[in-house]
Parts: sequence; structure tokens; C-alpha cells
Amino acid sequence: MSRLPTSAFAVGLPSSQRKSRPLRILGLILTALIAVLLVFAFVTASQVFTNLRNIKLLASNDLEWSLAQIELETRDFAGALEAARLSPEPDFDRLRLRFDILYSRVGSMATAPAYLRLAVVPDFDAALKRMNTFMDGAIPHIDGSDEALADALPLLSVQSAHLRADARAMSLSGIALYAAENDAARQRITNTLYRLATIALLLIVAVVGLLINLLYANRAARQKGHALSQANRRMSTILSTSMDGVLVVDGTGAVLEFNKASEAIFGYRYEDIRGKNVQDLIAPPDLRDSHFRAMERILTGQDRHAAGKGRVRMDAKRSDGTIFPIEIAIEMAEDNDEKILIGFLHDISDRVAAEKELLETRDRALAGERAKAEFLAVMSHEIRTPLNGILGNLSLLNDTALGPIQTRYVRNMEISGRVLMRHVDTVLDITRFEAGKLDVNIACTDLSKLLQELVDSQLSAANRHGTTLSWRWEGPARTWVRTDRAALEQVLLNLVGNAIKFTDNGTITIEAEALPETINGHPAVELRVGDTGIGISEDRLPKVFDDFVTNDPTLGRVPGGTGLGLGIARRIVTALGGEIGVESTPDVGSTFWVRLPMEEGRQPPAPQASEPEPELAHLHMLVVEDNEINRELAQELLQREGHWVTLASNGAEGVQLAQTKQFDMILMDIAMPVMDGLAATKQIRAGDGPNKDTPIVAVSANILPEDRDRFLAAGMSAFLAKPINRPSLQQMLQDSFATAEMSAPEPTTRAGVPQGTYIRLQARFLDEGDALLAAVTAPYRDVQDVAKRCHDLSGAAAIFGAHALHDILAQADTAAKQGNKRLFEELITQIPTLWRATRTDLNAPDVAE
Repeated sequence: MSRLPTSAFAVGLPSSQRKSRPLRILGLILTALIAVLLVFAFVTASQVFTNLRNIKLLASNDLEWSLAQIELETRDFAGALEAARLSPEPDFDRLRLRFDILYSRVGSMATAPAYLRLAVVPDFDAALKRMNTFMDGAIPHIDGSDEALADALPLLSVQSAHLRADARAMSLSGIALYAAENDAARQRITNTLYRLATIALLLIVAVVGLLINLLYANRAARQKGHALSQANRRMSTILSTSMDGVLVVDGTGAVLEFNKASEAIFGYRYEDIRGKNVQDLIAPPDLRDSHFRAMERILTGQDRHAAGKGRVRMDAKRSDGTIFPIEIAIEMAEDNDEKILIGFLHDISDRVAAEKELLETRDRALAGERAKAEFLAVMSHEIRTPLNGILGNLSLLNDTALGPIQTRYVRNMEISGRVLMRHVDTVLDITRFEAGKLDVNIACTDLSKLLQELVDSQLSAANRHGTTLSWRWEGPARTWVRTDRAALEQVLLNLVGNAIKFTDNGTITIEAEALPETINGHPAVELRVGDTGIGISEDRLPKVFDDFVTNDPTLGRVPGGTGLGLGIARRIVTALGGEIGVESTPDVGSTFWVRLPMEEGRQPPAPQASEPEPELAHLHMLVVEDNEINRELAQELLQREGHWVTLASNGAEGVQLAQTKQFDMILMDIAMPVMDGLAATKQIRAGDGPNKDTPIVAVSANILPEDRDRFLAAGMSAFLAKPINRPSLQQMLQDSFATAEMSAPEPTTRAGVPQGTYIRLQARFLDEGDALLAAVTAPYRDVQDVAKRCHDLSGAAAIFGAHALHDILAQADTAAKQGNKRLFEELITQIPTLWRATRTDLNAPDVAE
């Protein structure tokens, strides 16, 4: 690799020091002395030359040189002949040149008068004849074509085997002949040389003095040259060992430097491309003009965003035409007042390929997740639809006169059906958690009441196993806490249900304890479910919270579980910011513990006594359902409540009936042939029929939250999950209608909603605002959680007239989405003051500090 431009990379050095005055005077004296000695030496040398001319040794000296030279040229010819014979591509021009030189030398020796004295030497004469014979015989081959010469190479190699020995013999014979003559000649010039040597010695002494003077004078220059050489060697080593490619070009784009890494990246050798235009070498054809213009802008200073601004990504071309991505950092320097560009680059093909593969893998995973969610939704619908018929008809059968055995059979079938329904819900819960769609609803909860209700609901199941079930506080009670009651209840039901299944004739105890330590800066509560059951072996403890894992996977295991309950419990606890674990000893029992952050809550004011809910009037109902059993079940349930029922078997029939007759409510199935429930609802809402504003209730086995949102967006008024039973149907009707007072509107509030609804919404609004305040003022703030809460609360703030709070929340939500962290932090610092002012406006007591 050639030396790098010094102005770009060399290290600057200080200039040499000035010579002192005495050194200059000494230098002048020595210079004068040398001049005198040179004149004297010139006179003496002239005498020597005169003597030498008188000595007739010139021919002898030429002869000795020619003898030595013929030996050297014989060796060169033999070497050229051997190289041509062994090489796959022989250099015939070199072979012919060496032959011609040797031929000329041998011919001149045979004809020159100076060599006639050597003819009397037998060895010399015989060797010379043999060489002449070989030369004459080789001429036809040498002067022939390359192909003929190539074929003759082995023969010439054999025939020339004696040449070097003959040349050696000629040289030794000639040297021996003239040795005596040279001795005499040397003796004659010895005296003259003595005088010349004396003069030379004096001259050397003078020169040495002058050199010493120059040594001091040039010390700084030598140091500078040494340092510059070291710098260049270091830089050459760095460039040759660098993993990144280094490319240096001048102002015209000509390549000045191209290190080993660049050669490996682009496939060019530096020797082959030095001085060529870099755009023609590495720029893709369609980008060549733009690269050239970009280089011009950099050199002229127009583009200040490329040189010295870090790496940029671009496409480049290899020597074989392959286009590939690189990252390059460009620097500008000067070399002899000319601007040069230095590029540091590396090939990112592997990284780009890995990124592409990662994106493709992500897309495949997302597609798989979507397919799984769609499959589960379909299976949920397909399983829930027949279950609706089974459980509904069992409910109707229970209302008829049954014997003891029949009653037991019906009860057993109903229990099995509900267990199957619970398994379906469990699988859907897993899907919802994996999709990150667990909505956490933190509100004030009476923990003691929750535990008591849990024990009451599971007491009969425990009694069937001969097991006692109880709960207690360990230490001071913390009755009112802030947590997600439904989520916590689901976790504890899973833990208690497992304990009941695996404990016979034992005890199960639920303990609650307010912990002295905190979780992420929040007060914590630990809940423990201990039993005296069969326990869990140590090797299965690490897997107990995995999906589809049961305590005993053999055929003799306790039936009734999917192995998903503890997996769901783990997901819920993680979503609530807590921890879950287990301690167990086989044949002794197990203790499952849950630690959750639970801030202290406040007891809500006691509700005022309200009038008993009035009975529903008889309603005219339209049931749109494609499944005959479910259609008849809905008809039977509604008719037992005293309502009139009209049936339709698909969405098209439902739309036709809705256009001709007024109904008080329409129960609309979703998945139906001919026309589905969503399309039928949109058509009813878009028309001018008598049921344009009639409540339409979605009846579906798709119970995921996103499905419900989709139903409501299509114009439906409410949702009723399959399987339909009498309590859920009655509650839906009760929430939708009043009896005689249906036409009398309930007093409305400033939010424009009925008073009862306003009170419920306000309570929820206050809980969500308190949760946001806690999240904002937490020592370790979760930015994503705060942003989500701001988004969720902003709409409600506008409903309750808290416009200042609404504006701040909306701005904070926008700042979070735009990634403006500084503005987001500034906005949320205003939330505590605005929230307390909002609570005051709503006549609500301030949140507990």
C-alpha cells in the first residue's frame, strides 16, 4: 500500500535548531582545507592516470571482465531456459534476449584479437568450441515460432547442461593466464597509489570533520524524518489491520488509498484501481450521478450534513456487480492544498438480512397469533351455541316436576355443562392475557368482605370433600384497599379451587397480612392459601404455574381441571404488579402465596335507601336466531316472563319483520346464514322502519372485549352472552326497561344522564382519578401506565365539566404519543393540583394522602 497523504494523517514536528557561530566557522575552515586537498589530489591523480595509460593492462582488464561476464550471462540464460520449461506460460521474449546476449558475448570472444592469446590454452579452446556448437544448433529453435520453441525446450535443456561448466572453465583459464601479467602491472602502480592514498587519507579526515559539523546542523531534520517515518508505519499498520474499510479519494474522485478491508468488501485490489474514479467502481449505476453531485457539494462546502456527521446508510456495488448496503462515515482533509475525502465504511449486509428475517419472523408470529385468536373465537362460538341449548333447556327442565333421580341427573348434566363452559372461558382468558388486553380496574375494595364471600361461595364444595374452609387476618387488618376486585377474586378462586380438589378430610385456610415492606413504593398485602392436601413434589414446583400443567398428569389424577388456572393466576398477578409463588411438601400440604401492591382505600358513603325495582311490563320481543334449539329456548324463557315473542331464523328475516312491526326489543344473534347479525342491525338502523331506535341486544358466544366493542360500534345497544339463562336475561331486561314509569324520564344531571347513572359514573370517575394521582406521584413512575390513564380519564373529565383537567390530560396524551418526554413531564406535574380542584367541584372528599 502506498504512503498516505501526509497532511491528512502525519504528525507535525518542531523545526531544527539553528547552528552555532563556532560550528559555522569550523565548517568554513574545513571546506577550504578540503578544496586545497582536492586540488592536490587532482594533480596527483593526473600523474596516476598518465602512468596507467602507459601500462598496457586495459585489454587484460577488459578480458577478465568479459570472462566473468560470460559466466554470468551463461547462468542467466540457463535460468531463463529452466523458468520457461517449468512455467505454464513461458516468457519466450526473456529467453530469446538471454540467448542473444550470450551468443553475442561468445562470438566477440571468438573473433576479438585480444582473446587470441587464450587460444593456446587447451581447456579454454575446447570449452569455447562446445559453446559455439550449442549456439549454432539452438539458433533454429530460438528464431522459430513460440510453439516450436516450446516443444524444443526439453531438448535445449538437455543440450545446455554443459554450458555453465564450460563458461566456468573458460573464466578460470583466462584468469590464470593473466594473473601473472596483472601482478606485474599492480607493482608498477603501487608507488603512485601510495601517494594517492596519503592524499585520500587527509581528504577523509577533512570530510569527517565536515560530516561532524553537518551532523549537528542536521540533527533536527533527521529527527523529523524519523518521526514522520514512524507515523507513516503506524498509520499503514492501522489501515491494513482495520476491520472497517478505509477509502481515500481526491477532489476528482480518483482513488488514493484502499485498505485490505476495502479490498475484501468490494472485491478490488488496490493496485488495480489506484487512480481510477471511485464512482465508476463502487456506485450503483442508477445512483452514480447522485453520488457524484453529493461529493461535489461536500468538497465545495455546500453539504455540511455529510462530512464529519457520523455514519450514513447507502447502497454500493461490488466488483462482480452485486448491490449491497453499507454504512459510511465521511471526513474531509487537505493534502498539499488540495481537498481529499476519507471514507470509513463497513458492509451491513448480514445486519440488514437479520433485520429482514426478524421482521418476517415477527409477521409470521403475528399472523399465527391472529389465526389462533380467530380459531379460539370460532371454537368459542361453536361450543357455546350448543351449550346454550343444553344449559338453557336444563334450566327449563328444572322448572318442571321431576323425580329425585331425574333431579340428580339434571343437576349432574348442568354441573358438567358449566364445567365445560368454564374451560372455554379459561382458554379465552389465556388468549386475552397473551394479547396484552387485560384491563386493570383499580378501585376501593373491602378485602375482608371479598374473602368472606369467597369462603361462602366455596364452602359447599369444600364440605363435599370433608374439608373445612376459613379465612383470617394475620396481624392488623387492612380492610379497605385499592385493587382490581374481579381480578383478585379470579386469582383466589383458582387457588382455593385447586386446594379443594387436592384436599380430602383436611383444612384450607386463607390468610391475609399487611406487609411492612412495599412493592415498587406502594404498600403491599400478602394473601396465602394453605391446605393439608397431597402436596406437590419438589421436581414439579418450578413448572406449577406453566400452562396445561397439573399436579398429576397420569390417568389417576383428580379430574376437572385444564391445567390453565395457575397460569392465568400468574398472568393476572403480574399484570397487577405483584408476585405469586408456592411452597409445598408431599403428603403434608401446600401454601400458595400472592403479594400485591394495595394502597389503603376509603370506605364509600353508605347508599341511600331506594325504592324497590318495579316489575317489567309485558314486552313485544323479536328473537333472531339461526339455531332452532336456541331459538326455542329464548322463546320459552321470555314467554315464562310474560312477554310476547316473534321468531326469525336469520338476519334477512329479522330485517323484514322489523320493517313491518313495532317491537320493544330485538335479541339478535351474530353468526347466522343469509345475513349476519351485524349487517342486519346496520340495515335496521339505517332504514326508516318502526324499529330504527329500538334496543337491539347482541346475543353471541364471542365474549372477548374487542368483540363487544365491535357489536356496539355496529349500532347494538347491549350484549348478552351465551349460554342464555334466566338470571342473565332478567338482569338485561331490568337494566333496559322500567314498567309503568318507562315513559317518565329520570331526572337528569349537568352531564345530561339520569341521576342514578350519573352517581355510578361519578364514583368510577373519582376512583380512576385517584389511581392516576397515585401513579403520577409514585416514587418510580411508570410512564406508559401514566400515559394510558391520562388517555382513559380525559374523556370522562370533559363529561363532568372538568375542562382544565381535560385539556391537560389530552395534551399529555398527545405528548406521550409523539414521544415528547420533556413536555409530557411538564404537563403531568400539573395533574395533582387540578385533580384536587376537580374533586372539590364535585363535592367529593379529597383523596387520602
